[in-house]
Parts: sequence; C-alpha cells; structure tokens
Amino acid sequence: MGLQRPFALLAYGALASAIVLALAAPGAVQTALFWPLLASLLVFGLPHGAVDHNVPARLGAPSVRTPLLAGYVALTAAGLALWWIAPTTALALFLTAAVVHWGLGDLWFALNVSGRARFGRRWRVVAFVAARGLVPVLLPLLIYPNAAAEGTGAILGAVGAGDAGWAPAGVWRLAGLLLVGGAVGAAIGASVLDHRASDSPRAGGIDTGEIILLVLTMLVVPPIFAVGVYFIAWHAPRHVARLMTTDPAQAKLIAAGRVPAAVLAWYREAAPLTAVSLAGLGLLAALVWRVPVEAGAVTGIGLAFIAALTLPHALVVAWMDRVELRGRVLATCGQGAEPGSKRSVSPLTVPSVTVPNPRK
Repeated sequence: MGLQRPFALLAYGALASAIVLALAAPGAVQTALFWPLLASLLVFGLPHGAVDHNVPARLGAPSVRTPLLAGYVALTAAGLALWWIAPTTALALFLTAAVVHWGLGDLWFALNVSGRARFGRRWRVVAFVAARGLVPVLLPLLIYPNAAAEGTGAILGAVGAGDAGWAPAGVWRLAGLLLVGGAVGAAIGASVLDHRASDSPRAGGIDTGEIILLVLTMLVVPPIFAVGVYFIAWHAPRHVARLMTTDPAQAKLIAAGRVPAAVLAWYREAAPLTAVSLAGLGLLAALVWRVPVEAGAVTGIGLAFIAALTLPHALVVAWMDRVELRGRVLATCGQGAEPGSKRSVSPLTVPSVTVPNPRK
C-alpha cells in the first residue's frame, strides 16, 4: 500500500527518540515539555480533522457538507461551553472519549496497513481498543501523577477553574494500573492467539511491538511531552493516512509511491478549515488572555479547544468505522470460520478503492 513504511516509521522513530531523549537529557525534555502539543496545532494534530466534512461523500453517502459543518460547530460550541460550566465533567468526558477514539483510531491502521490478522473473538477487539486507548491516555496519569496534575491543571486553569490539576490517587490509582495492565496483557494475548494460525506472523510482531513501544514511552517519558509526541506522530498521522485512501487523487499518488505528494495534497485540502480553527482558537485565547503569557497557559487553551473538537470528530470517525470496517474485523463475521483457520485480512489496496465522485 505504501503507507506502512512512512507512517509507521514516523511513529516508531518519534516515540523511540522521545524515550532516548528522556533518558539521556531529561532537562531538555522539561524545557521542551509543551512543544509537541503546540506544534500539533499546525502539524497533523489540529488539521487531521479538517476534512471531516468531505468524508461522507467520499465513502458513497449523500453529500452533507453544510449540515455536517453546522453540527460540527454546534457540538464544538457545546463542548467549549461545558469546559466553562462544568470543567471537571468536561475533563472526564474528554479523557473517556480520547480512550475510545484513540483506541479505535489504531484499528483501521492495524487491519488495513499493518496487515494484522482479523480478530478471532469479540473480546479480542475490545482488548485491542482498550489497550491502544488506555495506554496513551490513562497510563501517563497513573505513572506521573504530579506531572499529570500539571497538564490537566493547564487546561483547567485556562478555563478559569483554578490551577489545581487532577490525577488518580490512592485506591483509584491502583485500580487504574490494574485496568491498564489487564488491557495490555489481554491485547498481547489476543494478538498471539489471532496470529498463531494466520499467514501473517510479521503483522503479529508489529501488533505486539507497537503495544510495548507505547507502554515504554508512557512509562519513561514525562506525560505532557509523551502525549504530545504520540498525538503529533502516531494518532493524527494514521488518521491522515486513512483519509488519503478515501480521496481518488491522493490514493492514486500513494499507489504510485508518491506519499509525500499525497500528504501535501491533503494539507492543501485541510488548509481552509485549519485556518478557520486557528482563528477560532485565537478568538478563544483573546477572550481568556492573561499576562504574562506562559507556554502552559497557551497549551491549556489549545487543549480545551481540541477537546471540544474531539466529540464531533470522533463521531465522524465512528461512522467511517461502520462503513469501512463492517465485516472486516472478526474472522468469524459472516465466514463461519473454525478455530485454527486462517484469520488474516489483506491490507487495503489503494488502486481498488472506488469512491463516487460527488461532482457527478
């Protein structure tokens, strides 16, 4: 498909570099703590949802750009309002949505790009999604409660809820560690079982290796920096890769091995709404601006804004999953497969993607 090498290596290289930097130069990481999150406002992060309004038409549904954009704005405004009305509730909802969305975000990439075998049982899908979501969201809060409180405090402080952040403590922290550990163990076990009888053992190594790399990153790297690197180099680029396969012109470039050209074409498409989003962020920042300006405060405002965008974006992606992954996740889905049968799913081939032209 041409996407595994550039997008997987981007993620692996970024996370591995963050681990090395955290171990070799912890002071440098502290200095650059908020840099990845700030960079994500322009590089992949904020833009990765800027073409959601084009998704339905690309996947064969009637064009609903205007009502979709209107709904997007309404849900975003409601999300922003909730941060000011009930900030603790908004934070809890955001973290929950992030776990589900980030976990599901890896599902398409694993099946269609990395070539992971189909899941032999439904519990294995749940384990995969839980591990891929809980590790980057909850594990940093559990391992570094003080730093996690600083990060959540940046958001809460930006919306006027005080500078005291939140992180699990006591029995809740222990329960969280058991939950994450159980999810990781179940996901690795599921991968071993699914690939034991498959024709894609290499994909099984990729699946397990990615989980281990995510766990190591969140264990070693300070949480604000770790989550920022994950968002800008792992989650957002993988969604961009998925979006590019739904556009005929960009998919053709990928099939020809011109992935950088496809990314540039996607950036041109995402530019208008990215600019609108940045303008909205600027307006929000102006309303809550404080002097002196601190990186944490700016990041907090940006995170609150991105959090408000998460719900409508996650709903669009969930609809994409329903359309693109139906019948392609479980080995037994409509196949009557027996235990021990081949459970592999062929990676999506870009040239075979047929997308109706909404202009016709």
